[in-house]
Amino acid sequence: MLANGPLAQAPDPILALAGRWAGSAILVPASGPNETYNCVATYFPADGGTRLTQNLRCKSPNYQFDGTTQLQIAAGKITGRWQDKINNLDGIVNGTVKPDGFDIMLSGNFFDAKMSVATAPCQQSITLVLEEGLPVKKISAVLKKC
Repeated sequence: MLANGPLAQAPDPILALAGRWAGSAILVPASGPNETYNCVATYFPADGGTRLTQNLRCKSPNYQFDGTTQLQIAAGKITGRWQDKINNLDGIVNGTVKPDGFDIMLSGNFFDAKMSVATAPCQQSITLVLEEGLPVKKISAVLKKC
C-alpha cells in the first residue's frame, strides 16, 4: 500500500513529538499586562512511544520556569509525574493521547492545570490553563521545529 493511500496510518502522535521545539509564549496573569516568554520544549519518547519525557523551559525578563513531565502511555491513556524545578513544585499527571498530541491534567499540592499539546509536522502549540484563584490564568506557546 502506498504511504499516502487510503489505509495509510497517521504517525504516532507521541513519537512525532521527538526533538527540540523553540518559540515564544504569552503568559496571561490574573491581573496586569500579559508577558512574553522565550520557550524551548524537548521531547524524548522511549520504548516505542509508551514513555515520554517532556522538558519545557521558558524565560522572560521577570520570570522563568523549568518543567519536566515523565509520562507513561498505554491504550491511549497517560499517567505520570511533573516537576517545576525553579519553583520547587511537583505532582501527578493524568490524561489522554489525541491524534495530534495529548491533553493532560497536572495536579499538585498548590495548583491544578490542564495542558494541551497539539503538533503539526513543523509547529506545535502548548496551552496551559491554571485553576482559578492563582496569579497566572494561562500560558500559550507556539513552537517550531523546522
